[in-house]
Amino acid sequence: MIKIETLLKNKNKILNFGIIFLLLFIALQIYKYGNQQMNSLTEQKEKELKKNNVIENIAVLEKQIGAYKKVFVKKDLGSVMDTMSSIAKASSVKIISIKPISEQAYADYIQSSFLITAQAPNYHSLGDFISQVENYKDIYLVDEVVMASSGSGYVAGSSNTGLNVSLKISTIAYLNDQPGK
Repeated sequence: MIKIETLLKNKNKILNFGIIFLLLFIALQIYKYGNQQMNSLTEQKEKELKKNNVIENIAVLEKQIGAYKKVFVKKDLGSVMDTMSSIAKASSVKIISIKPISEQAYADYIQSSFLITAQAPNYHSLGDFISQVENYKDIYLVDEVVMASSGSGYVAGSSNTGLNVSLKISTIAYLNDQPGK
């Protein structure tokens, strides 16, 4: 009976302890929920910051593309002939003819193609010519190469019979007068 009497005597203390324990448990649950919300907001903030960085990078790239578009202008046949002639001289290739083939207009640019007939003393010279054309400061693309030997067969003591070459070369010109840009 002593235990029941002790319980009855201390019932207010036990009730207060139970209420305090319950309130601490509720406070802990509220704290956990708030902590989860804060972590969720922190993750969302990080995602948004990454998106902002990507958008800023895209804006920088668009500015760079705009600067490059100003550099790329439509090339006329005369400038293409001059360019190809100077590259041919540097690589020991003899150009026989240059003819414009086609011009295709796309949304942002025009692709012009030219047929070049040439003679090269050997494969090395031809490779050098093609390399210089594709690495030129203006955009030139070698789309097609057709080769044939210019010699009439094997000649004793001669390894250079020469090559007759037809090249299809394209150039790209970006359009500067686009509406809204």
